[in-house]
Amino acid sequence: MHHWIRTKALLIAALLCIVPMSARAITWAKSEVRDPVTNERVKVHQPMSSGSYVYSWPEKSDQVFWPFTDSNWLWFNPASGYIAFGNDFAELDTAKRAVLKDWLKTNFDRNAPPQSRQDLLKWAEKVYAARGMDDDFWCHFFRLMAFETREDSETSLAYVRKALPLLEKSLAASADPGETLKNLYLLGEYNRRIGRNDDAKRYLERLDALEVDGELSGFKQYLQEIAKEQQALPPGKSAGSNASGDAAEGRD
Repeated sequence: MHHWIRTKALLIAALLCIVPMSARAITWAKSEVRDPVTNERVKVHQPMSSGSYVYSWPEKSDQVFWPFTDSNWLWFNPASGYIAFGNDFAELDTAKRAVLKDWLKTNFDRNAPPQSRQDLLKWAEKVYAARGMDDDFWCHFFRLMAFETREDSETSLAYVRKALPLLEKSLAASADPGETLKNLYLLGEYNRRIGRNDDAKRYLERLDALEVDGELSGFKQYLQEIAKEQQALPPGKSAGSNASGDAAEGRD
């Protein structure tokens, strides 16, 4: 399982206390990294500080979190077209590097590089596809895109449908109780969004029935509370669907 969605990180959400607004601060530092395709230097931002409050933001409904919901974490070299999230920007082995370099030469238009966050994410989806990422990556990416495109219900639900079979596969394969809790919540929530209410109910009942203890009991309660919030929304809708991600309260 990729480190950005480890259950331990999600458990912080179960223990968070909502802090005063003045204490909500995210900080970044300017940095430079090497583009693994061309070895060029690229100016980027590195996350320096945040807090457990990020687990209370609207993207919790898709179980994707800062820094992935922040444009600073999407690193892009407009000279080569290479783009990736900061955590795996450099993770390109020699064999894939040559293939991707040729792919970028064919598919990237330097005269019309993506500019908006939505366009950058769509371009990242294509680059990651050329890299040949695994199901774990795509399950997270599709959920991120479901959140990022939430103002466009048709597009958002298309990503929900892409994530569903990957969540089912993960549920069947995982022996980690924390992952099982998360997958059951997401399968319940995503089935609710596409109108499969019986399936949604079945998965959430399994979430309620799963016996856990210690920190996991707090994580289970956290997911149950999110599920309750989401059930009050119309089908196809998710939390924060009337506000842009970067404008969420407390994001600096």
